[in-house]
Amino acid sequence: MQLNFERFGLLDEQVQFAKGWFKDSLPGLSDKKWSLMRLDGDMYESTMDSLKNLYPNLSVGGYVIIDDYFGLECCREAVQDYRNANKIGEEIQRIDWNGAYWRRLT
Repeated sequence: MQLNFERFGLLDEQVQFAKGWFKDSLPGLSDKKWSLMRLDGDMYESTMDSLKNLYPNLSVGGYVIIDDYFGLECCREAVQDYRNANKIGEEIQRIDWNGAYWRRLT
């Protein structure tokens, strides 16, 4: 993944890569501010862990990209459960056969 950031000239000191299981690595990042979240958790628990730990500090105007939203029902269920529990109403946009995103407006 780091090579992709380098290839497009996007790798700088603001880019962070977190290694490890989501449930173990993401709580340590919950105090950071985000302008972009790209989630590829595949499963319900990992998607939910990502949203719980990262979304509260997503900047207004920031984006959430969910790689498996349309491809995996368990991923879609986690997103919907989180959005419903937190009254998130921004429209989900389709990227392709698998991915989706929304922009945080409030």
